[in-house]
Amino acid sequence: MKFLNYILNGYSRVLSVDAEFLTDSTGTIPQRVLCIVFKDIRTGDDFKYWVDGQKQIPHFFDYENCLLVSFMAAAEHGVFLNLLHGQPNNMFDCFVENKCLYGPFLAKNKTGLVDTCSRYNIPSISKEQKDRELDLILRRNEYEGKPFDYSLEEQQRIMTYCKSDVEETAELFIAQVNDIEKKNNLKTNEDFNKKLWEICFRGYSQGSVAKIERNGIPGDKKLINDFRENWQFVKDTIIQRHNKKLNVYTEDNKLNKKLFNKLVLKCGLGNKWPLLKSGDYTSKDDIVKRFEEHSPLIKEFRQLNKLNNLTRLGFFTPSEDGRLRCSLNGFGSITSRSQPSSSKNPLGAGKWARNFIKPGWGHELFYLDYKAQEPAIQGYLSGDPVLMEAYNTHDIYITTAQKLGMINDPNATKATHKVQRDVVKELFLANTYGMGERQVAIRLDCSRLKARHYLTKFKELYKGYFTARENWINGSAITGHLRSPLGWQRWILGNKKWKDGKRVSITNQLKNFIIQTTGADILRKACQKLLDNHIKVVSTLHDAVLIEVFKGDLEQKDLAKDLMELAAKEVVGGIIKVDEERITGNWIQEDKHQEIFKEIFREIENYKNNQGTNDQTLRVLSTG
Repeated sequence: MKFLNYILNGYSRVLSVDAEFLTDSTGTIPQRVLCIVFKDIRTGDDFKYWVDGQKQIPHFFDYENCLLVSFMAAAEHGVFLNLLHGQPNNMFDCFVENKCLYGPFLAKNKTGLVDTCSRYNIPSISKEQKDRELDLILRRNEYEGKPFDYSLEEQQRIMTYCKSDVEETAELFIAQVNDIEKKNNLKTNEDFNKKLWEICFRGYSQGSVAKIERNGIPGDKKLINDFRENWQFVKDTIIQRHNKKLNVYTEDNKLNKKLFNKLVLKCGLGNKWPLLKSGDYTSKDDIVKRFEEHSPLIKEFRQLNKLNNLTRLGFFTPSEDGRLRCSLNGFGSITSRSQPSSSKNPLGAGKWARNFIKPGWGHELFYLDYKAQEPAIQGYLSGDPVLMEAYNTHDIYITTAQKLGMINDPNATKATHKVQRDVVKELFLANTYGMGERQVAIRLDCSRLKARHYLTKFKELYKGYFTARENWINGSAITGHLRSPLGWQRWILGNKKWKDGKRVSITNQLKNFIIQTTGADILRKACQKLLDNHIKVVSTLHDAVLIEVFKGDLEQKDLAKDLMELAAKEVVGGIIKVDEERITGNWIQEDKHQEIFKEIFREIENYKNNQGTNDQTLRVLSTG
């Protein structure tokens, strides 16, 4: 209870808040705010406002000195942006804190308000009643082109529902704060202050999510519409054309496991490819990706399979202003990384889809990504001087290859020694994710003896990092959790978990956790700095941001890079360099991705031309 009292006494007000709203056509950003309800957690007073189209509510609390409590705060941040009130400084997101407290133990469909309240035995309305109220709120009925108006009775019903969410969130907040105090063994005001800063950092970052979602990705509207209108008609043609060579799909474009097994064997990869319990070769994309450089047929299959999966076409739906939007799903994974929908975000759908991204008139885009972010984080957090020395050279992968004796040329570059550089990149990846010699042998297409040699030499070279990593994992067995520098935690019950009725090791997951989580923290802090400095971030991806600037405004781009490097320094104590890519028109990709895009649109053009011919024939026949 001490932590709770510390919070309640530390702010002018602590307010639980919820809003009901209709979204734009993509279902992403609040477009028509219906109502907003607050509850003062200290006094029990509530404040209800029916807004519906208005842009103002009374300013009865101080944005700087008030703590707002919400469940999925990105939505509430979006509401405040819609109401022209700006972004609250202090936000406690009960959804995010639930993920931080219990992330690995939560089922994907058990993270909503009802289930979270149930964890703490807090009474809440049933899911069935919630669905009924949402049906009322979210209907988009129109009569003669005019927006649907809610009756006074319906307004009251919606506000009552909203108030129930506010009251549940208030109770959840109290329970979570006490849970956080107990699980983290918080004792002193210093402990409380540090933990509260971490919580508010996460809550504020949900405001960054809301702003980025609101900004949206500028796109080529004509290309997008052509794709949306014609893809379903040309997809079968493209897939079956390639399938004549691959022979892995049935006539209805479903992957046949037995035929896929034959393809793997045909490519000479049968002794290397991972098997499922059924005895079939796995077709998971992350596995297929490992082998695509070993066989042109596997590369072709991967590209085709990704296209075949593009069937859920809500897909690249432009908003009313022509921009592409989707939920970025902040804190979507156990490591706290965002998980934007790959079926709605062209940055996540495959590099071929980036062709749809195009800056508007008078603007250009910059893709800014951290250079070798994970090795840099490994070096800074472990304090390994050899790893940091390598990172601060012109190319950490080339330098590492030189240190391992793979390259003797002191003037080697990516262009001159791509093969050796790629091998080292794979070694960094293998060690980040805890791969063994068999998996490394598969990735590098070498013998297990050779893979063992590479792994041994690599670990000897960067022994400072590997020693630190073992200490982190061993320490987690004592503390019960791993923790990033900014406080994201993974709670564990030993180094095993239940899967399919068996206890299996999670050590490999733990090896990667701190690195991935720290990377997510860096990107969150970077986005906060960029947006607070009025730099327009339109999307994020892993360790990168896409920003929009006025054409020729290189100062904005340079400032963005400086702020991103500063964000990294504040999290890990040192600079992580930022690379840039300038986009002035359609975002053209390298040849292997560009060819996929070209083939799709060649087929679309053929289809449209044939349709035009058929339509013309019909017109001639009808008038003849």
